[in-house]
Amino acid sequence: KLFTIEAEIELTERGGRTQPAMTGYRPAFRFIDHQQTSGSIKLLHTQVLHLGVITLVEISFFSDELLGVIEPGVEFNFFEGPVRVGSGKVLKVLGWKE
Repeated sequence: KLFTIEAEIELTERGGRTQPAMTGYRPAFRFIDHQQTSGSIKLLHTQVLHLGVITLVEISFFSDELLGVIEPGVEFNFFEGPVRVGSGKVLKVLGWKE
């Protein structure tokens, strides 16, 4: 089972990433005042996550322990190594899914 949320995210044009991403992209996520954890992105209505475009996605995590309080409206950043490459906002908490 994976802990899953629906969110809108944006790859930051000023971040360290220069190429778009696809479903399966696995950056590290950091929610407010919590540790970093990895998650996998599934694009919902497009094939490609372009830089600078807000995109609807599902994000799945192996654990919810490092996420803190997750609810609609919570904002987060995501990283490749130490470099912030994007940001997002939780729209729905889908919970544990197979």
